[in-house]
Amino acid sequence: MKDQKALLFRCLKNDVPAMVFSGNDILFLPLLKRYYEDAKTAGCTQEFLDDILLRIQEFEKHITMSPDTIKLPD
Repeated sequence: MKDQKALLFRCLKNDVPAMVFSGNDILFLPLLKRYYEDAKTAGCTQEFLDDILLRIQEFEKHITMSPDTIKLPD
């Protein structure tokens, strides 16, 4: 998976809008799954799609391992 921290720092350095989602945000996993479908339809590379799938799996694992921490964002 691409280095998420480096990507965020690059956005901040270059004044590019960026958004961070917490693994505890109950709304993020459905959003990420939708993003995957949109990226696939748009014709993104398989490497990019694989990166998104990896992130989906990571979030699903986090939800399974820590269900009591998953909540609406505040």
